[in-house]
Amino acid sequence: MVEIQSKPFGKIRISERQMIRFPEGLLGFGNYKNFALIEEEEESVFKWLQSVDEVELAFVVIPPSLFKKEYVPVLNPDELSQIGIASVSEALVLVIVTIPNDDPASMTANLQGPILINKTDLTGRQYVSRNENHSVRERILESATVEMS
Repeated sequence: MVEIQSKPFGKIRISERQMIRFPEGLLGFGNYKNFALIEEEEESVFKWLQSVDEVELAFVVIPPSLFKKEYVPVLNPDELSQIGIASVSEALVLVIVTIPNDDPASMTANLQGPILINKTDLTGRQYVSRNENHSVRERILESATVEMS
């Protein structure tokens, strides 16, 4: 177990399996390489991607398959090999969620910038999907409703 400071929960203990290494950082945050994937509560679909080096740097993330069943980012094999995988199906796929303070129901997900994590060695990378239909601000609740109908 490792003890870290987190933005949402203060000081917490996490397992080594929750530690994710991003050799290139995240888009716009290249200096931060070490993150922890924290589950809020067991029944919550949301997780936190918390920088281990900067307490104020934390992102809400969600598996896009929960609201967009057919979502598969378009990436080339050379990009995938950078984290030691050959196919998107080998990775844990997450997207960053933005939740407006004034209207949480209007939360959006960045489908254009998916985060893929190699499930074996816990190496991650944020990519830019080449599918032009993937929005930077996909409305989660509207997409989930459309998927369910």
